[in-house]
Amino acid sequence: MEELQLKYVEIIFDKQTPQNVGTEINILSKVDSQIGNLEYKFIVGKGGIWNTIQEFSENNECAWKPKREGEYMVMVQGREKDGRKPLDYLAKEDYSIVRGEAINIMHEEVSIEKAVNEGNEKIDFKDIVDNDDLLRIKKEDFTENKIELKKTINNAEDNVVFFDVKELLKEEKETLVVANDDCGEIAFSEDGKRNNNLKIELAENKDKKINVKNNKGEILHEVILEKNNVLSEESKDNNDREVSVIKEIIIDKEEVVIGEKCSIEVKSNDTNGYLYRFYIKRYKDWDIVRDYDTSNILKYTATEAGEKEFLIQCKRMESTESFEDYRTIKVNVKNIRKIEITNFKCLSKSLIVGEKLEFVVQTNLQAEASEKDEIILLYKFYKIYKDGKSVCIQDYSTKSDVYYKEMENGTYRILCLVKSILSNKEYDDRAILVYTVKPYKDIKINSFVADLNSPQASETDIKFTSEVQGGNNILYKYKVKGPIEEDTGFIDKDEFIWKPMEAGEYEIILYVKDLNYKGEYEDTRKIAFTIEKKGKKLVKILDVVIDKEKKIIIGEPVNIMVNGEGGTRLQYSFIIRKDSRKLEGVDYNKSNWINFIPKQAGEYEVEIMLKDKYSNKPYDAQTVIHLKAMEYVPGEIDYIILPFKETHLIGETIEFECIIQNTQNVVVKYETKINGNSVEQTEFSKNKKLRFVPKIAGKYTIEVYAKNLKCKGEYDSKKQVSLYVSEAPPVIETKIITNKVEGDINEELTFEVISRGGKDVCYEFYLMENNEWKKVQAYSRKHYYSFIPFISGKYKILALAKSYYKKGSYEDYDQIVFYVKGLKK
Repeated sequence: MEELQLKYVEIIFDKQTPQNVGTEINILSKVDSQIGNLEYKFIVGKGGIWNTIQEFSENNECAWKPKREGEYMVMVQGREKDGRKPLDYLAKEDYSIVRGEAINIMHEEVSIEKAVNEGNEKIDFKDIVDNDDLLRIKKEDFTENKIELKKTINNAEDNVVFFDVKELLKEEKETLVVANDDCGEIAFSEDGKRNNNLKIELAENKDKKINVKNNKGEILHEVILEKNNVLSEESKDNNDREVSVIKEIIIDKEEVVIGEKCSIEVKSNDTNGYLYRFYIKRYKDWDIVRDYDTSNILKYTATEAGEKEFLIQCKRMESTESFEDYRTIKVNVKNIRKIEITNFKCLSKSLIVGEKLEFVVQTNLQAEASEKDEIILLYKFYKIYKDGKSVCIQDYSTKSDVYYKEMENGTYRILCLVKSILSNKEYDDRAILVYTVKPYKDIKINSFVADLNSPQASETDIKFTSEVQGGNNILYKYKVKGPIEEDTGFIDKDEFIWKPMEAGEYEIILYVKDLNYKGEYEDTRKIAFTIEKKGKKLVKILDVVIDKEKKIIIGEPVNIMVNGEGGTRLQYSFIIRKDSRKLEGVDYNKSNWINFIPKQAGEYEVEIMLKDKYSNKPYDAQTVIHLKAMEYVPGEIDYIILPFKETHLIGETIEFECIIQNTQNVVVKYETKINGNSVEQTEFSKNKKLRFVPKIAGKYTIEVYAKNLKCKGEYDSKKQVSLYVSEAPPVIETKIITNKVEGDINEELTFEVISRGGKDVCYEFYLMENNEWKKVQAYSRKHYYSFIPFISGKYKILALAKSYYKKGSYEDYDQIVFYVKGLKK
């Protein structure tokens, strides 16, 4: 509570702490006299339970009558009567309530400065405090004065004993522990090695009072803790001291950040048989962290910033002492580095309904934190609607980005809360981003062009096209302004064909909008167009002639000529590019050709433009041609010449020749296949002829590969021819020869067959008699057939012919008709 002005509040008790149960204690609260019109509230607390003894009122004092013993916290709250704050002032004081007699007399305080400045000689503290209340005891006289020491402790009004000794004996310590069951105060003076300088620190109520818990099992003495370093040094010189059992305190981290852990390890002279107890100092009191346990290690988690002091007490297991040795150690706890949101942005390029919206948060620690000192941050996101309603779209996690899909358009806010994973706050920082989700992407006309340039002649169809981005259902409206106006209204077509009928200046305007848009339009573009009265022909490119279109070699000139028509006087321009980079160009002139010498192999682009001499346009006609320049002329097979022959026979020589341009720089390879199986393959050579003699019948395929001598590949071109090789020529021109066409009954008739081609030709005869065919002679080398008819009538002879090795039924045939007459009477 940074706004509480604690320095103006003071609590005054009419009786000094501690007091007995049932004693009426008057409490007075004093505030700066310049401040008036205040209300006061009195509260007492014990063990975390608070009770109000007087509600807010103008009365700045109250009476308190405790009914139970214990350690109490008295709190006074103050506020201005007409103030806006719930609380303006606050003060707290500790108060002890005991059973039995309580000491109520408060002596004059003795400051350390006064004690130290008395001189170099030994100071008689008895004179400073009270000559009757102080007993000085020498170390060697302790045994005989033990009874007097106890009596002094029990009878002294302020229970203060000063020892002029270098160390505390065990007997003295036992006497102090059992001397008084009530709360007491003990101060020690010390004559030592440091020029008899006094080292006394009195705990304060206003300054610093010595506070010892009223438990004879626990003596938590701040003066002892302040003198810890001196006592620990003395313990090294006195190995026989029973209280020097702690050898050293080991802490892994002397400085931690809130949320981190540190380990405190106690090293004792004997690792077994000891108990350890740990305290932490909070404000003016020592709070127990862990009671006596055999574990000598304490794991401490830092929860608040500041210098934290720990008290470690140690004793043997069988010891009845509260402790036998002790040490203190300090740990500096730093605040977590301040967390700030440095950037909160949307990663989505467009915020559209139904599309993913992504947001990311950046903090100051993301860029600054190192791997060694990494702070884990948690992020939480809320989506807030326009009406104030909110929904959590991501609970606390380490993800610094969030995404979701919004299904309704409108304006929204997104709230990000960020905090450290070890923070005890609801959040360490927060930020809000306002964004608007649109139903569709903004409509924008990227281009609006015509397929013909202005000016154009009347009665010419001009096509307008557009490219529009955004929107869901786009509508287009075309409006023509000029001598004759047109308006299409909003349509769903993205192109418009306009045919002007009258010369003049025109303006073609395009309007676009989404189907659901309520306004007139969302974007517009326009094109100015000049229409002239139709007269001369339009400029056109008729033809482009390249002298070496298929054989462009680097270092050799290439002539490109353009033929065009139209206009009054044509002018020509050429631009040559390679890999989209301009190499050279020729501005507009009357020459319609250009010589170009490629210097590197690759693809070249030649842009040709024509325009009328009086035209203001960049060009009236334009075309682009592509050329490929090579390092050499590839070997290409134009023809394969074979001898004209219908049939190829086994054993006959077959020869053919390849017709190839640039013959001297081209080599050829041949591969012969029979019925699809490779049987022979030659190496590349300059021999352009191939001659071979087939040894078996079948299908012969000759594959020819050609390549230039500079070719790095397998070949430049390939061609093949196929031919069939037979064992013999086919049987053809088969003919039946007879001595007469008419015969008589019982008269022998002979039929002879002749034919061409074939090898070992065989013949088979069929005779039709009484309209029925019958085989009269099977295949044989006999080429004639004779028979004697016994019945008159019409007869037919069929002769089939084939080579002996032919598997078919026949290769050729012939038939004749003859008649047989009856016997003469």
